[in-house]
Amino acid sequence: MSIQVRELAALRGSLKLRLVTGAGGLARAIEAPRVQKPALALAGYLDQLHPGRVQVLGNAELGYLAKMGEEEAQRAVTAVCKEAAVACFVVTNGNVPPDVLRRACARFRVPLFTTEQRTATAIRGIARWLEERFAPETLVHGVLVDVLGMGVLLLGKSGVGKSEAALALLNRGQRLVADDVVRIREAPPGTVKGRCAEGLRDHLEIRGMGVLNVADLFGTLATLDEAPVDLVIELVEQHEDVKLERLGLEDKTATLLGVEIPYLQIQLRGGRDVATIIEVATRNQILKRRGIHGARRFVANLDRNLRRAGQRGAP
Repeated sequence: MSIQVRELAALRGSLKLRLVTGAGGLARAIEAPRVQKPALALAGYLDQLHPGRVQVLGNAELGYLAKMGEEEAQRAVTAVCKEAAVACFVVTNGNVPPDVLRRACARFRVPLFTTEQRTATAIRGIARWLEERFAPETLVHGVLVDVLGMGVLLLGKSGVGKSEAALALLNRGQRLVADDVVRIREAPPGTVKGRCAEGLRDHLEIRGMGVLNVADLFGTLATLDEAPVDLVIELVEQHEDVKLERLGLEDKTATLLGVEIPYLQIQLRGGRDVATIIEVATRNQILKRRGIHGARRFVANLDRNLRRAGQRGAP
């Protein structure tokens, strides 16, 4: 997997990057989520330079170049740009890139960025963004909604009513993340997040009505770009032969990208308020996270009362 440098360049707001030169190389590939400081490479040890990585130059690297003679510095920078598959350079601390670096990047079309951020801050920000982009990802046919701050992934056969359930939840003040196609990615440690597929953001398809723009109908606060997947609910039709949980003692899970997510099934029947059931299921899951398991508490109380009744009736 690789991503283009132009995606990094688009993060001018959060990473405060400014492109100085090398715009012709924005299609260069970033092939690893780790960031590198190229001090050894500038000293001539090119085998220490990992291809396809973002190269960060802080005060130490710029100071080293400044101590070189102009010709020596030019050879060092040219060798790094020419012989190694550098993704791009980022100069930190608001420093002005030296002319030798600017000329080499322009010549070999290597994007050169500057940022006002300190070196450690820039490295953390870039590495965090790269880790998210390089995380394992899969596509799921379903609907992801934010219910009471919990990400609920609705699954089921095509036409079962997932989008209609989401619409009812939106009418209750909940928020839509994705309809029809959900992009699921791993978000360490041990969680997954979902977002809308490209081009479908803010839209919901309702059979018989067509595609609706949720942001226009309910306001921009009715949608989210991304949400964690905290609960998976599968909607099943009334005639489907499924074994539904009666007491709720067994906590089932669904596996997404190797992560176990709480899972339950809701059978659709005439007159059932699916939106209310989904909301209550979400509230119940919130309580379980807090260690409050209503079904188990009910059974425990029932067993205790039966034991007491048995003891009173014993001769």
